[in-house]
Amino acid sequence: MPGMPGGPGFPAALRLYLELSDTQIDSISFLNADYQRFVQAKQWRMGQVQQELMDELAKDPLDPMAIGLRYAEMEATRRQFSAELARTRTKIRAVLTEPQAKKLKALEDITKLLPIFSEAVQVNLLGAATSFLMPISGGAVGSMVSVPGPRVNEP
Repeated sequence: MPGMPGGPGFPAALRLYLELSDTQIDSISFLNADYQRFVQAKQWRMGQVQQELMDELAKDPLDPMAIGLRYAEMEATRRQFSAELARTRTKIRAVLTEPQAKKLKALEDITKLLPIFSEAVQVNLLGAATSFLMPISGGAVGSMVSVPGPRVNEP
């Protein structure tokens, strides 16, 4: 919503669930923007390296050293992405209070149960979730609309 800290892209339901302050949202948004700048710069280089690799693979005879160097650079960049994402998450989680961190842990724990939930639906122990709530774009905080979800194992 315009004028809200964190910009219009910050999820209102998450803000409410974690009870985030404006300062926390600003910090989280800044850290995510910083990570996105890092990724964009690296993706630009990855595109260059991929083109260089294609050029090397088109040559005859092949130069194993040139090809290997490009593959090694791509793998090093992939590892940098993973490491930077881990650092960003650590910094973002440091913004949270202890009660907020506990709520975040509860969300994380739920995701661990999703594969088991899916299996229970597959063998008809549970019914599939047929709807979920999502915010109405531009509505007041807390405005929700029910949207039909996917139907699993229904004739």
